[in-house]
Amino acid sequence: MIYLRLQPDSPIPMYLQIVEQVRRGIAGGQLTPDEELPSVRALASRHLINPNTVARAYLELEREGLVAKRRGAGTYVSSEAGGLSAYQQSRIVADLLDAALATALDLGIPAHRIRSLFDERLKNARTERMP
Repeated sequence: MIYLRLQPDSPIPMYLQIVEQVRRGIAGGQLTPDEELPSVRALASRHLINPNTVARAYLELEREGLVAKRRGAGTYVSSEAGGLSAYQQSRIVADLLDAALATALDLGIPAHRIRSLFDERLKNARTERMP
């Protein structure tokens, strides 16, 4: 089961936040093939959002082949979604980087500072993952 952390004040639309977090959950192994996702109604109620927002996110994930609806039974992680291709992994990261870059540019941060921040965060991430 994945716990979604949705941010209503984020410039990223709610449905895209859901899509990205489910993608990462699948890529990171927190969501496994054939695992049931929360129902549209349950997820909307838990996060106080419109059920259409959740339905839109699930539809996008279904189009990507990451989830599948089972008539009368709910939405499940696709059995083929266990191993994401290099393209899918790259797409997840590219989408996240696009969102971060858009925010940085909206804040007026110059390109050289964005590069510096990226390099710093990459260095920190590598250090944190070392045994």
